[in-house]
Amino acid sequence: MIDHDDAVRLAEQATLGSLLYVPEATKAIGTWLRPGDFADMWHAHVYRIVHEHHLAGRPLNASELGSQMLGDLGPRRANIVAIHDLLAAAPTAPRPAVYARMVLDAGLRREIAGLGVLLRAGALQSALSGGPAPVVNSSAVVDAGLDSSANRWSLATGEPSGCDEPPMRMRAALSSRDLRLSADKYLRAHPRRDLVTEHAHEAALVGSLIAHPDTIGSVAAWLPPTYVVTPIWRTVYAATVELAELGQPVDLVTVAEATFRLSHHQPAPDLPDLREAVESGRLVDPHRAAGDVAADQVQRIADNGAHQLQVGADNPGLRIEDLVDTGHLVTGALRRIARELPHAVSGAGRPALTVVRQLEAAPQAVGQ
Repeated sequence: MIDHDDAVRLAEQATLGSLLYVPEATKAIGTWLRPGDFADMWHAHVYRIVHEHHLAGRPLNASELGSQMLGDLGPRRANIVAIHDLLAAAPTAPRPAVYARMVLDAGLRREIAGLGVLLRAGALQSALSGGPAPVVNSSAVVDAGLDSSANRWSLATGEPSGCDEPPMRMRAALSSRDLRLSADKYLRAHPRRDLVTEHAHEAALVGSLIAHPDTIGSVAAWLPPTYVVTPIWRTVYAATVELAELGQPVDLVTVAEATFRLSHHQPAPDLPDLREAVESGRLVDPHRAAGDVAADQVQRIADNGAHQLQVGADNPGLRIEDLVDTGHLVTGALRRIARELPHAVSGAGRPALTVVRQLEAAPQAVGQ
């Protein structure tokens, strides 16, 4: 079986070797291939030199490249012997654009997978603060990264992307590795999600909705039953929403009967547990309970979305276009749920990048 990393390395070598043989191909390739698309840092440095000299109108041959590498990196890091490997990797009839697209494909997959940490950090910050700004802004940066990837892939393949070019300020943020490192540091400084607490939040929400049925419609508008994680409370919630949509009375008795009908195919709580949830729900503000669930939902969607991006990026059978669409679906879902957070303000303005940069200030652990 061919190792993926070995295949990518061969494509990178073939790209660079072909550009040494066919330097005029650098003009077209340089519009969409970047040094950061190379997994090997030495290959990235070689491509940067080749591209810069092409822009200056002074294409390099292998000997001149070796001299430039020695001047830039010194005898040990320059590894000028490896230039021979680049020339040897280029086929007899080289096709630089074909090999460069392979490099771009691998680079874009790594870039898209790396966006997941921004989603998770923004969702965590929103869950802790109760406000939508962090996750909305991180979603804006991720959307810009997805659009940038789609546009570069479009330039490489000649197929339309259907995406707008990200604004300059977003491109500046995407080019900074500090943003991802800060987001990762922020995540590491906080504990993981507490599933027991999330289940308790869902029980509290369902009980409060049954006790205050007038609020069912507003919650059901953004929280479909399939989003409820706890199986037993998902069944009760589905029965409650169905009764409300049919215009039927909603109380402990009607919900218990409706849940019993659904429990033949789905798990459901015992009647004492349902009664306790409803009695407790009389003292719970359903809007506050919904906000707690929304905070849990934001984190769950971000975690699952980041996982989907990583799995999709690792799947060579999934096209870049489909991977970009998956990312946009995740950011869209996050924005919808973020509006229901406790401190959400209606009519919020456009996302401001400065809010995202709060992720760079990760709190230190106690005792450090």
